[in-house]
Order: sequence, then C-alpha cells, then structure tokens
Amino acid sequence: MKKLLYLSALALIAACSGTVDPEDEQVIIPDELTEPFTLSVDKSTVQADGKDVVTFSLKDAYGREMLDDKNILQGINITSEEGVRVTRMEKTVAFISNGTYHFTAKYKGKTSANTVEVVAENRAAYEKYHKNVGIYKITATWCGPCAVMTRALQGLNDDTKAHSIEMCWHGQDELAVTPNGWEYDYGSFLMSYFGGSGFPTVVLDLKDNTIENTSSGLDKEIWNARAKYPATCGVKLSTEYDAASGMINATAELTTSTGGSYDMGIALLLNNQIIPSGTNDDGKYSHIVRATTGNFFMYSSESLTKLEKDGKMTFSQQIPTGNHKLEDLSVVAFALVPDGDYARMDNIVEVKAGESVDYLLNE
Repeated sequence: MKKLLYLSALALIAACSGTVDPEDEQVIIPDELTEPFTLSVDKSTVQADGKDVVTFSLKDAYGREMLDDKNILQGINITSEEGVRVTRMEKTVAFISNGTYHFTAKYKGKTSANTVEVVAENRAAYEKYHKNVGIYKITATWCGPCAVMTRALQGLNDDTKAHSIEMCWHGQDELAVTPNGWEYDYGSFLMSYFGGSGFPTVVLDLKDNTIENTSSGLDKEIWNARAKYPATCGVKLSTEYDAASGMINATAELTTSTGGSYDMGIALLLNNQIIPSGTNDDGKYSHIVRATTGNFFMYSSESLTKLEKDGKMTFSQQIPTGNHKLEDLSVVAFALVPDGDYARMDNIVEVKAGESVDYLLNE
C-alpha cells in the first residue's frame, strides 16, 4: 500500500478549475523505507571520558527518522571503519580512547550513502596509562560451548583487542595445570572461586563475570569494565631468556598515577598448541596458563605495597620454560588492587618471551 501526500491544497482547487500548477504536484511516499539513507550526528567532537555521548540520526530519502522506531532500530547496525560498534538497539556511543572514527549505518544489507566522522580526544585527562582488561577465560578442549566463546573473543573489534589480554585457564583436559599440593587444576579452582556454572566462564579484571558469547556483547562488557575501572597505574615488563638455565628472567615495574595499594604478579602463557580432538575449529589453542605466581586470583597481604602518587614498585620472577619452544611462550605481568574483600586487576601487559614493553601512555 502506498500513501499519498499532497504538498498543497491548491492542487485540489486547480483540479476543479481545470488547471494545475506544475509546482503543486503530489508526492507518492511508499511504506517501505527508501534509499538513500543519510547518517548524521549531533556533534563531531567528544571527550574520551566514557560519559560524553554522540547521538546518531538515520533518515531515509523522505526524511523519515529510522532510529526512533524500535522495530526498525533492531535491524540497523552502526559501525566505524576503526572497529567501534554502536551497541545493538542503541543510537548513542561514548569513547574511552582517543581517535578519529568514521561511521556508516547498514539496514537490511543497504549501507548509508555517507560516512560521518567523530573525533574523541583528551583521554589522558581521565586516565594517564593505557588500560588493558585482563580476560580470564576458564575453558577446556572437550567443551563444545567453549568454541563459541573462542570465536566471540576472536571477533572483538580492534579497539577492544588493543585494550585487553586473554588468559586461558584450562580445566579437566590435557592443557590443564594442577599445582603441587592442589586438589584442583587452575581452571576448576577458578570455576569454583568465581561461582561459574560451567565451561566456559569469563571473568573480566577478576571482578565481573559475563555470560556474553557474541563479539558485540563482549565488546560492550569489556568497554564497560574499562570505563568503570580506569587504570590507576602503568606496568612495564622486561624478559630475558637464559639458555644455560632454561629460565626466563622477568622484571615488572609499576608506577601509579593516583597512589594506592598494589600487588604484582607474573604468569607464563603457552601459544600455538594443536589439539586435533579439541573443540576449536582449527584445533589450535593459545594464551594457555602454564605457570603463575600465587596471587593470580587474590592479592597477597604480605606483598601489598602502599604507594604515593607517582610512586613505583618492582617485581621479579624466574620462570622455567620446561620443554616448550621459546617462540611459543609469552609472559604477562599484572597489577592488583584491593576491591572490597576481593582483588581487582588494575592493569596487565603481555610480551613474547625474551622481549620487553615500556609504559604505554594515553595521549
């Protein structure tokens, strides 16, 4: 069905008189939304504080606003070339990274005719050091749903990947590690500690469990963690391999931008492992925790250090490589802070074994 819109009542008068003004023609507006779709924003520059939002508008060829109708909104995707997605069923976005972002919208496979540019700035005013979220994935090679979570994590947008580090804690499989004197392997222990209902369980920064298993859902959850808990410290990490001893010598340093109490820890990760019977599509597993300091889930009260603003602390650890190839190993260093009765990961960094990373600052 099509609706008739009369631009002027003069058209009716003209019809009665037998003459028609060429400018007073009727416009036929179809019920279906019509291309081209035009995207716009209410402002093009925002503060990268996680609170200053950009609001989008998407109109069809007849000027009908598409984002105010929930039935239409659920079929619209607004994304940027840089990988930032607007959460489904929302029409606003905020930023916690500096950058220039170029957004387009898509509806029923049809892309907006234009691109809009948004500049996010001044992140350093709200967070001095680059923040990485520690993603604890409790998983197993025998676990079918774990493959869904793996694909979701692989599909994170570029900005999220640049601000997160994954650590895989395997349970009850050939990649699980059971420390001496422990009844449980790392994965099973953490499953119980965080109250997980099964494999996989994902915990962000030792603080928030998430049941999201889509890339867009995880993007949002990780974004929320970054916005809710901005880094109060930076971490740099240096690693050297001693071939004579087969050990990796790791030294981490922390500098706080705010002051507070901190503990530091280190873990060894194994990458590029092929398990033909595993649930990953390609049978390849990475970021597998092989060794860790004991404070991987809770700070140590004995080593909790109170620092003033701009204060520093260091932590060193020798890590045996075992029978693993050096090129398959990486090392992470993390900073923990007290959060109520528990610990929260304030920041975390990762390097390939034998390499180093300096402090990363927000611009």
